[in-house]
Amino acid sequence: MAGTPTIVLIGDSITQQGAIASANGFVSLLCQDYVRKADILNRGCSGWTTRSWLPKLELLRTEWAHRAPALVVIFLGANDAALSDARDAHQHVPLDEYLANLTTMVDTLRGASPESRFLLITPAAIEDAKYASRSNVEAGKYADACIAVGHALGVPVLDVWRPMQGRPELLRDGLHLSVDGNTLLYRWLTSTISERFPDLTPDALPNVFQ
Repeated sequence: MAGTPTIVLIGDSITQQGAIASANGFVSLLCQDYVRKADILNRGCSGWTTRSWLPKLELLRTEWAHRAPALVVIFLGANDAALSDARDAHQHVPLDEYLANLTTMVDTLRGASPESRFLLITPAAIEDAKYASRSNVEAGKYADACIAVGHALGVPVLDVWRPMQGRPELLRDGLHLSVDGNTLLYRWLTSTISERFPDLTPDALPNVFQ
C-alpha cells in the first residue's frame, strides 16, 4: 500500500462528533495517536443511516481509487434503530433492511478495495429516559444484526452495546457519547486494532516524511 496509510471511519453523528477534541472525541484521540503514522479520515455524517450511505458508496470508491485505505471502520445503526412510531421515525430502517444494507456496504467496498481491512462497530447503548425516540432494547437487536453480518462476512466486530449496559455516564444525552463514552470507545477501538490488526498500530507503522 503505497504512501501514507489511511484509516477511514464511516458513520453518523457519533462518528462526526468524534472529531471534537474538547469532548475527547474518539476520532480526535485516534488522530493524536497516528500523527506521522497514518491519516485518519472522518466520514461521519449526522443523521445518516445505512440507507443514506448506500447511494454514496460510489463517492468512497472514487475517493479510494488512488489510495486504498489500510482500515475501514463502519459504525452505523444508531439512527437505523430509531423507533418507527416516534419523533425520528423518518430515520428508521427496518432490522432486515439494516442487515442487508450493512452487508452490501461491506461487500461493495471490499470489492472496490480488496487490500483494505474492515471492522464493524455495533450501535451503542441507549438511555431510554433521556432519548424518547430510541430504545435500548431495539438498539440491542441492531447490535446483534451487526454481529451477524460480521460473522457471515468474516469481518471483526467491536460490540459496544453490551459493555455499555448500566453505564449512563457514557452518554451525554441518552444517544451521543459523553467525554467518558468517547474515551472508552477510543480504548476499545485501539485495543481491537492491536488485537486484530497489529500491523496497523502506531508503534508498528513507520514515520512518514523521514
